[in-house]
Amino acid sequence: MKKALTFLGTMVLTLAIGVTIGQVSKADTPSAPGSADDPIVTKSYVDQKVAGVSGGGSTGNTGSTGGTSAPADMSFKVVTLNAGQTIKGGEGTELILRGGTATAIASSNGGVSDVTGGTDLAQGANVELNHLLLTPRNDGRGMKVGNGTAYLMVRGAYTVQ
Repeated sequence: MKKALTFLGTMVLTLAIGVTIGQVSKADTPSAPGSADDPIVTKSYVDQKVAGVSGGGSTGNTGSTGGTSAPADMSFKVVTLNAGQTIKGGEGTELILRGGTATAIASSNGGVSDVTGGTDLAQGANVELNHLLLTPRNDGRGMKVGNGTAYLMVRGAYTVQ
């Protein structure tokens, strides 16, 4: 019985040492540069990918799905309005009242979406400062300035009257 246990222990120990040596030798072999197993990214590879993304090259997918839409200006414009003036947003226009007072202008389709407050501003409702307002359609929704001067940030199409 003692011989069987000694033999079994020796076999388990030999197997464990063999597996360990196999793992160490496999981990020690270098992968081919540029292969999928190579963990290091070269500067030339990064430069190539950056040039492709920034339009400097024609490699890879351009991300275009067709259509004829022109790139939109994604920055906000500062608009200054005087008392009594109105601003009406186009489809998807974003409005932020930064200073002054204003009331909402609704349409027959609904009010102006106050995204910050999570409400729909009805006709004549006071517009809170620094709240993001959204005009979902080009149907005359916007805001009317109260007393004094109002300062707005606007992104998208709009008309001032």
